[in-house]
Amino acid sequence: MNVIRNMEFNKVINLEDLVPYGEKTINSMMIALKNSLNSAVFAFDKEEMLSEHSAPADALVYVLDGELEISINKIVHKVKKGQMILMPANIPHALKALEKAKMLLIIVKKHEEIGGFVNLEYSKELLMKDVVTGFKGGVVSKRVLNLENLTSLMFAISENEEIEHNKTEGELLILNLHGELDIAINNQKEILKEDQIIVIPPNVLYEIKAKTDSKFLLIEIN
Repeated sequence: MNVIRNMEFNKVINLEDLVPYGEKTINSMMIALKNSLNSAVFAFDKEEMLSEHSAPADALVYVLDGELEISINKIVHKVKKGQMILMPANIPHALKALEKAKMLLIIVKKHEEIGGFVNLEYSKELLMKDVVTGFKGGVVSKRVLNLENLTSLMFAISENEEIEHNKTEGELLILNLHGELDIAINNQKEILKEDQIIVIPPNVLYEIKAKTDSKFLLIEIN
C-alpha cells in the first residue's frame, strides 16, 4: 500500500482543497501514514476546537487558511495562514479556530536513536517559508526531519536555478511554500504554485526549476 494517501501521483493539487469546510464541525483527511509518520489536512469551522490533550509524538501545524489559537502548556499562540508551529511530545496542547481555518498536521514519533524533527524550535510561531533563507543565484537546503526511511528538507531556490537529474527512491512529496516552480516528471512538465502539492512515485526521474525565487518542502518516504 502507498504511504501517501488520497492524492494521485504526478498531479498538482491545491492542498487546502483536499478537505471542505463543514458547518459546526471539523473535517479531516489523512494524506500520509507510515510507522512513525502520520499526516492529515484539517478544516475547522469557526469556534470549533480540539480540546486539550497530549500525545507521545511531536506535531507540526502549518496553517493553510484562516487563523488558529493554539495553546501549548497553557501558553497561547495565534497562528495565521502561512505560519507554522511545532508542538512537543507529551506536553498538553489544544487548538481552536478563531475563524474558518485549515491546517496541515504532520505527526512524528520521536526516537532518540533514529531522530525526528531537526533544526526547528518548539512552541514558536513563524512563517514556514522563513525556516530557510536563500541567496541570489543559489540553492539552499535545510534538513527539518530525519527518520529511518524518511527525510525532509526545506529548500530556498533562486529564480532560474535548477535541481536536475534526480531519481526518486521512495514516494516524494513536494509542497511549494512561496513562488512558482516548474516540475518535470519523466519529461512531463507541471507548474507548482504556492500551497500546491505534487506526489511523485518511486523510481522516477524528476527535475525542479524555479520560475521565480521560491521555497518548498520536500519529503521522501522510502
